[in-house]
Amino acid sequence: MHPPDGGSFFSTAPQRPWVSDFAVAVCLAWCVLGAPAAGLDATPAFQAQPNEEPIARAFVPSPQQRVGEVRLLRRGGASVVQTLLYTKVLRRVVGEIRKKELANWPPGAPGHDEAMRYIQALEAAREQIWKKSPKLERGADPRQKLLIELILDRTTSRVVLAEPEISGSGDAVEVQTRKPLTTLDLERSYVSRNMSLIVADSFAVEPERLQELLRRLDLEPATLATPPHTR
Repeated sequence: MHPPDGGSFFSTAPQRPWVSDFAVAVCLAWCVLGAPAAGLDATPAFQAQPNEEPIARAFVPSPQQRVGEVRLLRRGGASVVQTLLYTKVLRRVVGEIRKKELANWPPGAPGHDEAMRYIQALEAAREQIWKKSPKLERGADPRQKLLIELILDRTTSRVVLAEPEISGSGDAVEVQTRKPLTTLDLERSYVSRNMSLIVADSFAVEPERLQELLRRLDLEPATLATPPHTR
């Protein structure tokens, strides 16, 4: 990605060719960033709600150059891939997400319509948050914050966007409240594959560990169509 709040969201180096082999992509996860790992917490340190089971957390793009984090959890009977972004360049972040979504679901491909709905919702949420950002107020937090959740259970396949209020810093950032912005009920195949891609892209772990993370979320591996990144 980019140095904290500067440069490119997903990479500090020129993008490398896309990879399609899942195993190779996992082994090379985050090499495009020039960083050895995304910052996996084997024992997640984030605060879960009473009905939630935390599974793992990764700082993205790395613990040293973070613009947010990806959290994996179980919420009741649902699997949740949660992306918590806190950055001064949210517009750039969303722009990169758009590129990756279109690469994974190009025009004419199954899931393209779902990807476009997700992209449009992200851009609208980003615009809402930007308009409310403090303008040069002394002591104000300049970061723009966006919470993205992909949720999957037996009957639901959903994307939820919210504006969070966060506390803490460094390794101890916690979500205190959230203001819902958009809820999208999307095709199950799209949500499930997107969740698997996010996990594979965000966690620089051995294939066996990746399989374990996916298993705990009741997800199947998905072939990467783009370089490792976080959505």
